[in-house]
This record gives sequence, structure tokens and C-alpha cells, in this order.
Amino acid sequence: MKILKYIGFGLLSIFLFFIAVAVITTINKAEPSDTFIPFIEQNMSEIAKWDKAIFKRLMTDEAYNSITPEQWELYLSKMSSLGSLESIGELSLENMSSVTSFSGNTKSTVVYMVPLSFTTGLAHAKIILVHTDELGVKINHIRFLSDHLMQ
Repeated sequence: MKILKYIGFGLLSIFLFFIAVAVITTINKAEPSDTFIPFIEQNMSEIAKWDKAIFKRLMTDEAYNSITPEQWELYLSKMSSLGSLESIGELSLENMSSVTSFSGNTKSTVVYMVPLSFTTGLAHAKIILVHTDELGVKINHIRFLSDHLMQ
């Protein structure tokens, strides 16, 4: 009978632990309207200047360094053919997740589809952003989709 009490107490402790982690993650996650949307609205015109230094400043180190300097030159050359950014449409949140580590740090990740109007026509940017308390908001991945780029 005593062993059943210990098993019950152990299971209750595990259950309460996972509830606490879920509560901490919910409290600490970044709010898209306060964190990610202003980042996109403030920085998309900078990104559309197609300057490698801007990408270095706005991207996570892992994402920026995953591309060789030669690939960066090719990528930026191709993207600059879109012309000048004229306007940004209504952002569409496609996915959001938050993870809390055992140290209590929460990492929020979002995926947005951003409609853009360039001098050459319409395009979309699929952008994956991450937020941590240490780094703030950074770009983890960005891809531009446009009929113009397929020519």
C-alpha cells in the first residue's frame, strides 16, 4: 500500500512539472503583434536594399554563416533584379512555436508570409524569425518568391 502512495506521488510530481513548463513557456513566449510584426515592418525596406551587411546584422549567426560569400553575392545579385520595394502588404502568420529550456530561456519561432510590391511586380517573402531574450528578434531563414525571379 505504501508503494502505491510513492508511485502516485511520483506521477503527480511529473504531471505538475510538465504543467509548470507549459505555464512558463506560455508566459515567456513572444507576442507576434508586439515583437515580430514591428520587426518585419521596420526592417523589410532595409532587407530590400540587398546589402550583405544588413543581412549579417539581422540574421542569426548560424543562418548567415550557412551561406558562402560566393553564394551571398549570387543571391543578392539575383534578388536585386526585383527592383525597389514599393510597399508591404498584410502579413500572414503561418506558424508559431515556443520552446523553454531547463534554464528557463524561451525561444519563440514564427513563420510569416509577407506580400511585397517591387518595381518589377509582386513578390512574397517567406520569413522565419526567432526571438530570445538574449538576442531579441533575428531572421533564421528568408526566401523570396516571385515570377520575376524565374525568368
